[in-house]
Amino acid sequence: MKFFTILNPGMEELCKQEIKEVIAASGKICPQIVEFDASAEQALTLLYHGQSMRRIAVSLGKYKNLDEADFNSVEWENFIADTSFKVEVENVKGIENRLAIAKKVAGKVFAAVEKQKLSLSIELKKPDFLLIVYFNGEEYFIGLDLAGEELHSRAYRVFTHSASCKGDLGYYFSRKTGYKPGNNLLVGFAKDGVIAIEAALYASRMPVHSARNKFSYQKLPLFNPVKYKPLTLDASISIAALDDSSQNITAARKNAQIAGVRKQLNIQKTVLDELSGAFHEHEFDQVLFQVTTKDEDKLNEIYHQVKYLLKPKGALLLISRESWEISVPSFCKLVSEEVLERGGNSYKLRLMQRK
Repeated sequence: MKFFTILNPGMEELCKQEIKEVIAASGKICPQIVEFDASAEQALTLLYHGQSMRRIAVSLGKYKNLDEADFNSVEWENFIADTSFKVEVENVKGIENRLAIAKKVAGKVFAAVEKQKLSLSIELKKPDFLLIVYFNGEEYFIGLDLAGEELHSRAYRVFTHSASCKGDLGYYFSRKTGYKPGNNLLVGFAKDGVIAIEAALYASRMPVHSARNKFSYQKLPLFNPVKYKPLTLDASISIAALDDSSQNITAARKNAQIAGVRKQLNIQKTVLDELSGAFHEHEFDQVLFQVTTKDEDKLNEIYHQVKYLLKPKGALLLISRESWEISVPSFCKLVSEEVLERGGNSYKLRLMQRK
């Protein structure tokens, strides 16, 4: 069966890698989309455990011109049983354009469903499922959304920080360091804990979304006999998250508890210049600091502490505002620089490796 994920820009390569890791399937990258073939069981595993995607959908086809869209070959009995739907058009400018596309696609769907003598209705407020039409700048991808909601917003983010990010971006930051299960990771200036929590969810193989969620796939006949089976948990995790704010530490601990990874995280209040007393020399394989404007004057101290804590050949990732100019410390070499745009914010990522 063909599926596709919808992503925020810049997540494509990581999503392809994640699909390979979670369900051993190969993905094909398009801008803001990764297509893949999988069984219904594999799709549910990815739905509950995937961290990089915004949506997962059963593919109904892709078209450069929507006039060519044809749903007559779709076996609609697999997806509808006296159910309702709504056409959700994304990444198309102008409400009038989106409404016109929604009407065109809905009309083609109704025509195909009627030919197969099935019943389907439109419901704009509480539909049984969403039929997604996503334009990635090149093609229109059309599919049935398995969740019925956006996946990058995490239920555990109850206690938030103004400089925090959504789950998919926190996951991207943690993986950008090269972190993998078995490594020791330090997350500095942890704020509300999102980056550390996403790293723990990845390493532990804990589900990102609760099995109690009423996702849309549960109303699709194709998935009636399919049950979600959690992945085998991995307990070998060493992630430390620190902050000098009691409020941030409390928020991070509460969020981690909601996410189910509180026991996997060492979350502690620690002042930056006391790190060398709290941890061993060369203890960490990866160190990550998200530096906001108020902490930019602490760069020299960050470098001083990292020099003590980071293993030889270990990775340091600094996340900051785009315009912050810094020098690379003498004990590191710059591996890469990139800027990610998200929700009106720009994040500059500098990845360094200890010599």
